Amino acid sequence: MSNEPLDQNQSQKQPEQSLDQRFAERPQLRRRLLSIADMIDQAVAEGCTAHEAEARTIEQIRKLGNEILTDWAEKSEPDAVVKAQQKDAQLRPYRKKNS
Repeated sequence: MSNEPLDQNQSQKQPEQSLDQRFAERPQLRRRLLSIADMIDQAVAEGCTAHEAEARTIEQIRKLGNEILTDWAEKSEPDAVVKAQQKDAQLRPYRKKNS
């Protein structure tokens, strides 16, 4: 993932992939989405109202979004540090003071 805005015309540049193809490189994300779908099915089977099922789903999607962004940030940090140090060699890593 990059921090560049999404290109609205990107689908015109490359052939569309199936969800299985897109998630092949992200098995944890695929499992999480399947888990959310199972949760919705279970809520319906338990007799939840549409509003309750929607509320549960929204909560899980928010958690998923947080997990995805956290993972992205952790993976992006080393590259960002290298780029920043290339721009300014005097930069020092931030460390919490132990006082």
